[in-house]
Amino acid sequence: MSHWLQASSVKMWAAIPGALLLAALLVAPAGAHPQWKEANCIAVVDDSGKLTLTVKFDVPSFLTGKLPQEAPVAELDALMTAPRALEDAISPARDKFAKSLKVTADGERVDVELRQFPEAEAIRAQSARQGEVDRYPVLLNARLAAKIPAGTRRVEMTFPAELGTVFTNFRMGMEYQVVTAVVPGEAGVFDVELPGGGVLRFFGSGFLHVAPMGWDHCLFMLAMLLCAETLRIALLRSLIFTLGHAVTLSLVATGTLPPTGPWIEPVIALTIAWAGYEAWRGAVVKARWVVPLAFGLVHGLGFAAAASERLTGWDSSDIAGLLVGFNLGVESAHVVVILTASLLLGLAAARRPDVDFKRPLSALVAAAGVILFVAALLGPAI
Repeated sequence: MSHWLQASSVKMWAAIPGALLLAALLVAPAGAHPQWKEANCIAVVDDSGKLTLTVKFDVPSFLTGKLPQEAPVAELDALMTAPRALEDAISPARDKFAKSLKVTADGERVDVELRQFPEAEAIRAQSARQGEVDRYPVLLNARLAAKIPAGTRRVEMTFPAELGTVFTNFRMGMEYQVVTAVVPGEAGVFDVELPGGGVLRFFGSGFLHVAPMGWDHCLFMLAMLLCAETLRIALLRSLIFTLGHAVTLSLVATGTLPPTGPWIEPVIALTIAWAGYEAWRGAVVKARWVVPLAFGLVHGLGFAAAASERLTGWDSSDIAGLLVGFNLGVESAHVVVILTASLLLGLAAARRPDVDFKRPLSALVAAAGVILFVAALLGPAI
């Protein structure tokens, strides 16, 4: 029994420092900012790269140089009531806000223009409207603008530490929206995809459009190989297909042709089925270039239909980079597909010279086209 009492006494005395600390924490905020609120930011970037920032924050606490939850009421009252105190604090606070808010694009800092900062009259008026009991916090907006370079893939934003955590809503167009909490001393990171970036970037996009994402291109190139008398003819047909693809993409990108509707997808699937059937027949003659040209035109319409909305706001240099780089990437991927398929067919024929691999592969391409055609027709209904 005495042992239990001794242990209990030790635990009781050991708990006293913790209780005192808890009491101190509870008492300390009594003189601090009541009902403080987190800052928030709405960041909007358009396709031209114009970034607008609207930051809503507790202005009096920022003017005192303290976090909203740590600004003492007495200090806030002195700021609001002492003659010229509020006016004298505005100018240095504005400069600090502009210098502390940083924006980088792919690691490079961009210039940020502070276009609006709360004035003393607006701060007093907002506090008065809130009433004596709720005179703090006074949440008002600062507005800033920046220009994000073409081709930017990542934007980072750092806010003044005195704002505390800033809940940031980053928007780009109608499809991209990210909400995150940006804590003091750290950057909010936002992945974007702005127009531009040069031919090399579009080259990579064109290559990926075929391999690994463009099954329609891969199947059609396989059909072109299977129905060609030589590898050279298959590569020439690939080039003609890409030229047709470039023509319709150019016409839609420049606004000469309107973007097509969803009907283009089943038509593309039919071109694959037809190409596989022609290869299975083995009846395509050497001079028949019209088939890859016509089918390239159709496939170009399909990609242009998918990309047309994202071309809004692009200037002529962006579109030129797209047309040159993208189509070079497409053709390079075609060559890789054809050469790889030719190598595999050659190895298979060397191992089994008694087997005709071309006809069953052609039938598979035709069947895949039919399946894609049916799926495209039923897609909206599924």
